Amino acid sequence: MDARADGCLPRLDRAPRLYAFFHLLAHAALRRGEGLGQYWADLDENAASLAIRFQLLQIGWETEFDTPKTDSSVAIITLDRGTVLELCAHRSRQRREREAAGDAWVDLGLMFTELDGSPLHPAAVTDLFNELVEAAGLPPIRLHDLRHGAATLALASGADMKVVSSMLRHSSITITADTYTGVLPQVAREAAEGIARLVPRKVASVRVMPERPVIEDHPRLGVTSGAPNHDPERPKEEFG
Repeated sequence: MDARADGCLPRLDRAPRLYAFFHLLAHAALRRGEGLGQYWADLDENAASLAIRFQLLQIGWETEFDTPKTDSSVAIITLDRGTVLELCAHRSRQRREREAAGDAWVDLGLMFTELDGSPLHPAAVTDLFNELVEAAGLPPIRLHDLRHGAATLALASGADMKVVSSMLRHSSITITADTYTGVLPQVAREAAEGIARLVPRKVASVRVMPERPVIEDHPRLGVTSGAPNHDPERPKEEFG
């Protein structure tokens, strides 16, 4: 099937197979289990939205599907266009994997799966992320830090706390504010500077001394070549 049939552009084959999964967590602030519990049916490409309805939980070593963490976690979120394109490209890749698997494909409709369509194990995804971080030479970063990073960047970009709280699907804006207290001073400072840039200022007036006028030749004034008449013998004319 043509990768462009659904308007999606294919990614390079050498890119990590689950790049779209990590991209989704980093841009939409999903939890690991929520990302692994996503179904294609919950993606609306035209509206650039994604319904968060399920999560894949790890209990000991066993896994099970369940509803998200809290009632407020069940929501429809808005995606940026770049994330939608990454998901489209991932779907094209998955279709090729499905064709390769043939009858062995487990058709669950999940976004992120093993090569045979079966659910990914949360621990295996975390291990893969840690390997990628180490291979990239980055400092220790947890998979869950992608969610925190998305919230921090949103706040730093000037997003309102209520908007960020909605993005994280917290049950209360207080939870968001308490969690990201360390970011708030910087955000407040940048907001203050932004306001200051918008407030018009009165430009201080600078008094400039006028230039000395140049007096042109005038016979009645007794002035020639711009120079005053200093002839003491010449009588001064009176002007009434």
